[in-house]
Amino acid sequence: MINIIIGKNSNLSKHLAKNIDNSYRVSSQNIESELNKIDLSDKKINIIFNNFQVSTKLNDLSNPAEYINRAIMTTAKVLNYILDNNLNINKIIYTSSSSVYGNNELCHESDPLQPLSLHSSLKIANERLIESFAIKNRIDYTITRIFNMYGGDDNFSIISKIVKAYREDTILNIFNNGSATRDFIHIDDVVKVYRVILNENINAPILNVGRGIEQSVGELISFLESRGIFIKTKNKLRDELKKSTADISKLLNIMGGEEEFIKLQNYLLKEILSS
Repeated sequence: MINIIIGKNSNLSKHLAKNIDNSYRVSSQNIESELNKIDLSDKKINIIFNNFQVSTKLNDLSNPAEYINRAIMTTAKVLNYILDNNLNINKIIYTSSSSVYGNNELCHESDPLQPLSLHSSLKIANERLIESFAIKNRIDYTITRIFNMYGGDDNFSIISKIVKAYREDTILNIFNNGSATRDFIHIDDVVKVYRVILNENINAPILNVGRGIEQSVGELISFLESRGIFIKTKNKLRDELKKSTADISKLLNIMGGEEEFIKLQNYLLKEILSS
């Protein structure tokens, strides 16, 4: 079995390739030429779509054509390559996002989608493209809707920013006093879920990937203060989702029950105390 990961330089792609045997990371900029370098003939192949605009540029529309190309044309090009080369696809995973749920406090896979941004709208378009392609060509697929991922080479999440603010003794900008709650999951746990999806017949076209626990930045800062760790903060006001938490009943069933995921508070203490 060969695992092809589309989206070469992302944090998740690097960790997937490191932890899943026979994996190849493919740049979304040079899809066909890089795929041609891999011997895919007479091989069963898993495709993991992990391509999208880089996190720091999700709202950057200075080059709309490039934005759309990264967001959805890359996906379409890979699907064309599969058909043109008659590849033997075993399974497809498409990495989506909890942002597709929009203003939904407890997100279940069957809930109506409410995109609030171009980013989330394009994620939904990718989901529909993968779904239609996989059904038509009778390919097993799973669309993973990942909640707030942190860890690894992350420098985008609020968790990495908390750690950085402490290490560099800088001010952390928080919004609405850090009152909004999110569902945080460590990248190692996301990789663990992907390994199960690839190795098991799970029959899960849509799958939330989170911990099902809502936590706010304010609570995390208070937790650190209770341990004698103080972060300088500056509060700003802006419109934002008040809550976003995954319903993970399907995930727990697939993982075999109450999975021991990494606890965010333990991670924060470890990272800060090792500074």
